Amino acid sequence: MMKAIIIDDEANCLTSLQNDLETYCPHVTVIATCRSAREALTIIEKQPPDLIFLDVKMPGMSGFEMLEMIGQLNFQIIFTTAHDEFAVRAFRVSAVDYLLKPIPSEELVSAVNKAAGLMQGKKNDHKAIANLLHNAGLPHEQQRIAIPNRSGYDFIYINDILYCKAEGAYTNIVLKDKKLLLSRSLGETVQMLPVALFERAHHSLLVNIQHITSYSKADGYIIVMTNGDQLNVSRTRREQLLIRLGVR
Repeated sequence: MMKAIIIDDEANCLTSLQNDLETYCPHVTVIATCRSAREALTIIEKQPPDLIFLDVKMPGMSGFEMLEMIGQLNFQIIFTTAHDEFAVRAFRVSAVDYLLKPIPSEELVSAVNKAAGLMQGKKNDHKAIANLLHNAGLPHEQQRIAIPNRSGYDFIYINDILYCKAEGAYTNIVLKDKKLLLSRSLGETVQMLPVALFERAHHSLLVNIQHITSYSKADGYIIVMTNGDQLNVSRTRREQLLIRLGVR
């Protein structure tokens, strides 16, 4: 059995999730429900759980702030959130799983099974969660993105990305001195990165506008990046890119 605590300031969300766990995840025992992060801190100390369901936005203290106060995390975490663009992007960037409210039963079961597997294997996603907490509240240029590798993750600063290029169902992340292969499509990668820094230059190319050093009409329309790479700009993307560069 897994001992779980549900933390959410909305009473209907607490009740709904508890009922769904009883119905679809009978191996999970809810030992407490909390309407605030401060209440949860006290209960976690007295009754250490195996798993917590943690709402991100709560009055007084957010879920992120609560985790920072705990320090060492000796339990699995399933984040829950209403559809919030910032929160969803933060999860994607940090390679942290989350559930969007209202929570579909099949996604709940999948998340609980993953947490159970991590618990049995004495593994966790705490490095990814630590990266999520690092990113929370920081400006884009100071945030880090998690790139999964065979043994864990590579964490790179978003502003160090020069451009992203589609490679079928994968994306090549190009930095000044290396490339990393991300097992997500370029369309998914676009959703992870801030629009304030990135612009599509081609259907298969996403560029960091801060790393563009020049734009040329000669030999087609070309942009040159800070590492010297020359990239083609498509006709359909040209005008918007020039607007972003401040020359339209």
